[in-house]
Formats: sequence, C-alpha cells, structure tokens
Amino acid sequence: MNVTILGSGAFGLALGKSFYSSKNKVTIWSKFKSEVNHLKGQYFDFSFTDNMSEAVRNADIIVIAVPIEFVSETLQSLKQVYQQGVLLVASKGIQITTSLFAYQMVDEIFPDISYGVLSGGTFAKDMMLGKVMGITLATTDLDVANVVKNSLSHSLLKVEKSLDIIGVSVCGAIKNVMAIGFGILDGADYPPSTKFLYLTEAILEIKQIILQLGGCEDTILSYAGIDDIMMTCTSSDSRNYTLGKMIGQNLSQKEIDDYKNQTTIEGLGTCKALFFLLKKKKIESHFIQIIYQILYDKLNYHYLVSYLENIKK
Repeated sequence: MNVTILGSGAFGLALGKSFYSSKNKVTIWSKFKSEVNHLKGQYFDFSFTDNMSEAVRNADIIVIAVPIEFVSETLQSLKQVYQQGVLLVASKGIQITTSLFAYQMVDEIFPDISYGVLSGGTFAKDMMLGKVMGITLATTDLDVANVVKNSLSHSLLKVEKSLDIIGVSVCGAIKNVMAIGFGILDGADYPPSTKFLYLTEAILEIKQIILQLGGCEDTILSYAGIDDIMMTCTSSDSRNYTLGKMIGQNLSQKEIDDYKNQTTIEGLGTCKALFFLLKKKKIESHFIQIIYQILYDKLNYHYLVSYLENIKK
C-alpha cells in the first residue's frame, strides 16, 4: 500500500514508521521546503515532498497529521488535488477559533467521503523506539476499518476498531486539559489518594461529556479513552502534565511563561475551546471550568482540591 502522511511532526513521522513496519511505502508531506530538505537526510526509508499533488497522487491511505490549527487549511489544499485514497485523521484536539474537532472539518470539506479517526496512548518517541502500544481507529465504514487496520496493525501496535468518531475525538482533546489538573496536584505534592480520586472523577466527567455530545460512553474504556488519558495525565513526557506541575510547584510566572513560549502545550488552547463549546451547548463540566479559571482567570489551584472535597456521593 502507498501511504501518505500530511504533516512531518513527531507523530506524523512515528505513524510513518508504523506503516513502514507493516510493509507499506511511505511518503511524508510538509508545506515547508526547508523542512523537507532537512528530513531527507535523516529518514532514508521515506519519500519526502512539499508538493501536495505529488504526495497524494498514488496514495491508498492519506493521513492528516498536522497540528489541529492547520487541519482545515491542509484539507482545503488536499481537496484541490484529491483523486483517491482512504482519509485517516490523526490530528488530535479542537480548533481554538471555531471549537471544531478535526472530524467536523472533514465533514465540512469532504462531505461525501468516508474516513477514519486515529487516537490512543501513543507517545511519538515510544512509537519510534518500537515499543508495544495500542491505538483506536474510529470509523463507520467497514472498508475503511479493514484497509487501515490491515495496513497499520503489527505486533507492536494493537489497532482496535470503534464506531464512535465523536467519542474518540473528544477523548483525544480533553485528556490534555485533565493532564494539566493532574500535574497541578502532583506539583503541589498531594498524595496518590487525592491525585487518583481526581483522575477517577475526571474520567467519569469525560464519559458524561462524550455522551452529551452524541458519542458512546463506553469509548472511555478504549485505547483512545482510559489508555491515553492515564498516559497523558501521569507521564512526565506530557507537556500538559508538566505545565500543571509547574503551576502546582508555585514556580514564578516568568518560568511558567518561558515554558509556554518554548513548548507547544495543546491543553492551553483546548481548554479554552472546550470551555466555550460546553458553555454554548449547556453541558456541565466542573473540571474544565476550574482548570480554565486557573489558567486564564488566576484562580488559586487549591480550588481544585476544594471541589474534590465537596463532591457528594
């Protein structure tokens, strides 16, 4: 199979390696010629190009793996040259300006094409190192499910199928916000009992949000759900967790701002977009509201524990 990855970031390259490990031919596209030239000298097993038409010409699978803010722009460019190939969305998150998930952008720009959404507990560096892990493929099209699973699945990457595009997309975005909260509690030196009470309540809240947005609550138990949520919330490799930990440690605002400026922290924009989306849809989310207020309204992070103390069971 010919697989084209649109996006040359760490996750796009890691997915390319996984497809390559399953005996596929991989092409990586970037809009930046300088980046293409740089990568050509490092990854000899892939083809690289900054020409969209050339990249997708013979593709059987086209993977959208650009940051969420560039998904719409990339899909518009793809539409001009698209002729064939299964579309597979691997861009997690929610667009800040529109509060749209990636699958909603695909529905707008490619209304008549079946596609799949990939999400799960898969740090790019672990995938590149060839560690065993799992990922969820959400699609309502059986042909898409079979083509992608057969092309991507191998002994080190377990691909489970799901029909819940909404739930998988919600999990891929919201876990970054919940990771900030877990990091805050860890940085403030709260014990495991408190941190995992928070994590359990956060998972229950995510389950309800999925349901109210039209997804399936059981998706919380998938690789895209509890697997990715646990990994992102508890790992020091998570930039969202790290930001939260810095806040909980009472580091100076300059140190925190320097980290924000030097690092892409998906949870910052995602928190803002989710806060306004859920408010618009009149969906209650205590944790999204509290973390939003900590990040943007200078609410004292101890309020997160105060909320936990007042949960009624």
